[in-house]
Amino acid sequence: MFLTALALAFSGPPADPNSVAMWVDDLGRLTPFGRTFDVYIQTGLDPEFTPPSGRPRPPYMIGATRGNESPARSFSWVIEGEVFKNRRDATYPFLENCTECQEYWEQDTGIKCPSPGAYWDCIQSNPYQRWMYLGQNYTPVNWQVQAGSCCPNTYDLIGLEYFWCDSWILSGEPGRKYGQNQQMIYPQVQAQHKDLIESNTYKAWDPYPVGQVPSQVCCSSPSQNDYADLIIWRGHLQDWSSSKFPGSFHIARFTGPDLFASSGVIRFACGNSYPCDPSPYQVSYELDNICPADLDENGRVGFEDLLKVLGDYAGFQYHPQTNNGLEAVLVVLSSWGACS
Repeated sequence: MFLTALALAFSGPPADPNSVAMWVDDLGRLTPFGRTFDVYIQTGLDPEFTPPSGRPRPPYMIGATRGNESPARSFSWVIEGEVFKNRRDATYPFLENCTECQEYWEQDTGIKCPSPGAYWDCIQSNPYQRWMYLGQNYTPVNWQVQAGSCCPNTYDLIGLEYFWCDSWILSGEPGRKYGQNQQMIYPQVQAQHKDLIESNTYKAWDPYPVGQVPSQVCCSSPSQNDYADLIIWRGHLQDWSSSKFPGSFHIARFTGPDLFASSGVIRFACGNSYPCDPSPYQVSYELDNICPADLDENGRVGFEDLLKVLGDYAGFQYHPQTNNGLEAVLVVLSSWGACS
């Protein structure tokens, strides 16, 4: 079994600051819905592997090995337990909830397709495309059609104050802008993996065979290839490394799961003056979610825990789209007393 093959990791960065690793930063019991933790990829500050600027080399993809890469390594991504989200995916401004966006691409946009709407239908039916996909519930990309605009576009994150206990796939810190143009950096996940941060997720595949790269060309769009990768971070030209943990990159936040585990290889963008051979990694982190309403972890659920939740609720820490604040209060009250 995969889970028994990995040694449980400890919270915090690796002892070797120059090793390549995926690791977990356990933030504790912020809510009664399970522990909150951040996932990082450390790439290190060894001058042999860093760009001329001295910054850590950013991760580009995670997945399995390809073709003749040796040694061959399979890939896995495991979440056990319930994932808590401090928002409602059905009302958040993802692309699938932007009616005006869909209407724009369903008309004749000038892209040479057999008929109006064919481009949109083709893109959505392609399991390998990484661009205009539905189900972007794992990363905070928001869409809108601005007045006077010729076409839909993404805009800056909203409700960042609710991120403190949410669940996302990221590129760095929420709300942070990068580069001279001060833009967000968003990771991309294939549409077939839109359930990436749902409860009880298990994804695994063997090393990718030689010469088998299925692709699909949709109208005048570029071909979309599946290289057996899970996530791609296109911010390799920007410094999106963590200020909290130098040498590491913040890639995810989760609240609620009992276990997070992953193994495979981390890839780096080639042609950027540093080695780009894939680096193996593995991580498995089991979280203590017994008696999650015991926020101060003193062995019992009492007034201090209730005051904490009431304070967060009153401070609008829980997203107004949800009733999570009230639910958190009820969880504390229903768990009152000594933890069993």
